[in-house]
Amino acid sequence: MADELVRITRRANYAIFTLNRPEKRNSLNAPMIEALERGITALERDRDVRVLLIRGEGRSFCSGIDLAEAAGMESGNDPSPLESLYRRIEQLPIPTIAAVRGAAIAGGLQLAIHCDLRIASDDARMGMTLGRIGLTVPFDFARKLVETVGAPNTNYILLTADLIDAREALRMGLVHRVVANEELDPAAEEMAEKLVANAPLSMRSLKMIVRRCMRDAFDAEREDIEAFSAKVRNSRDFKEGARAFVEKRKPVWRGE
Repeated sequence: MADELVRITRRANYAIFTLNRPEKRNSLNAPMIEALERGITALERDRDVRVLLIRGEGRSFCSGIDLAEAAGMESGNDPSPLESLYRRIEQLPIPTIAAVRGAAIAGGLQLAIHCDLRIASDDARMGMTLGRIGLTVPFDFARKLVETVGAPNTNYILLTADLIDAREALRMGLVHRVVANEELDPAAEEMAEKLVANAPLSMRSLKMIVRRCMRDAFDAEREDIEAFSAKVRNSRDFKEGARAFVEKRKPVWRGE
């Protein structure tokens, strides 16, 4: 259906999730998160699906959280619905691919980085801009980013809040391949078909081995970080940052 927020397409042995909110650059709101959760639940029950490919409809992959709803989505001391969703994607036993066209910003970059493989169009722009609106990143995202591009590049991405073009993302190791915009969808499906052609039990085992190699990072003590992150999510600065973004003005930070 045209009005589906996440369009799910089945190929022979893999599934495609298409974020379908192009008029909002596929920004994530509560109904879209719920639709992704339902899609993940269906995948977990379907042994015939060997690969998941995630893409965005239109000119952007995902521009992050819909800031008109952000304060409600991030409030409280518990992990946000987004964090729970990304953790489920991370823990899927099958390989996952992100096909990144255009913007993959904040929560959009987080969605891409929690996939196993990333292929980008040459017009992709990727970054974590939460410092501009008074938010912080979840521990699991920072851990995954350090794992992917190393601590120096992670510092650059997080602290500058700059957007990185596709070639720089490739140099950093943030993406595995860059193709022309018009080649992105067929190249991503070709990658999915390559993985599907491999033995499914081997794919699950190999993903399990890589994840186990990083076990200490997954289990790192983080209670103090989570407490401080909850404070940031509930801060006046975040409410001001979200309002300023929606109102297209410069935020006034108070450090509270």
